[in-house]
Amino acid sequence: MRIAFIVHDYHKTGGHSRYVAELAERFVREHEVHVYANRIEGDLDPRIKFHRVPALRFNALASVLTFILPATFRALDSFDIVHAQGLCGLRQNVVTAHMCQAAWYVAQTKHMGALTFKQRIFQRLVQPLEKYIFQTKNSKAVIAVSRRVKGDLGFYYGRVDNVTVIHHGVDLKKFNLEMRIHWRVLIRQELGLGNDKFVAFYVGDLQKGALPAIEAISHVEGVRLVCVTSSDPQPYRVFAEKMGVGERVSFVPKTAFVERYYGAADVFILPSFYDTFGMVVSEAMASGLPVIVSAAAGASELIEHGVSGVIIDTAWDTVAIAEWLERLRADGGFRENMGREARKKAEHYTWDDTALETMRVYQSVVAASKK
Repeated sequence: MRIAFIVHDYHKTGGHSRYVAELAERFVREHEVHVYANRIEGDLDPRIKFHRVPALRFNALASVLTFILPATFRALDSFDIVHAQGLCGLRQNVVTAHMCQAAWYVAQTKHMGALTFKQRIFQRLVQPLEKYIFQTKNSKAVIAVSRRVKGDLGFYYGRVDNVTVIHHGVDLKKFNLEMRIHWRVLIRQELGLGNDKFVAFYVGDLQKGALPAIEAISHVEGVRLVCVTSSDPQPYRVFAEKMGVGERVSFVPKTAFVERYYGAADVFILPSFYDTFGMVVSEAMASGLPVIVSAAAGASELIEHGVSGVIIDTAWDTVAIAEWLERLRADGGFRENMGREARKKAEHYTWDDTALETMRVYQSVVAASKK
């Protein structure tokens, strides 16, 4: 096949970009693979053909709106598959739904109050375009990264046909128990944490669920919270002080070596109010960590509650989160067993599996086009 991926950025540090990189490097072994992206970074496979797409990147709205048309016209070559990541183009025949803007804004309003002015502008301009690309007949197949996002596409956009759920994979060699043992002491020393401290780690955008995570540790003594993030931490520092746990909450800048920080953790926590998947959850599970997530996270679909992780009904049930933190802190045997079960579950979700299922979608699209 001749396959074209369309994505804003190409790298391996997470999100849509990591997803494309993992698929592209596998498919190029047997197919001709092109990538159309604005930013192309990291170690690049020389077998993949890269094409830089111009775009204005001074904010999220500009990034989305100025990328669509150049990407659409740059990828006019004759491809069997044009695979876009959400709202990245207008002529794809396969599109992966990494999120649903309509569902995100409903969740944002419900859990965090009214939208900001910038968010309302983004919603007015971008949401109709996203609805279009999921409804258009050009999008022959849709890949949803979780059952949750599949349901959202049906409810908000009316897209129910040819939608396949394919969960993200995880790098089992990069994220593993041996790595945690290797880095535990070194990273704890770097962060000024004693080896006897019970530490919960939060990784990702703070707006997804850092506030309930901070509130939860205010209900239980002896728990430290470390947030690894690219977000501005100042509002969350203020909230931690307000909750009386300022000295127990710390923030670490986003890193390309997040697996090392999982090594310093005793538990992973992500009580998000909306998250279509949450790759960091499966990475933590692969690292042998107990995970506490909300049912709103798509990655909760991988978890057997109370066995391979903990699923909280709502992000703001901070009392329940605190109770599970206390149980995991007090019972080392239970904590270790849950971590082992989390690893076992993660082993069923590799990038090879994701690529295999995605190729089946491609083959069905190509076969249908020949009828």
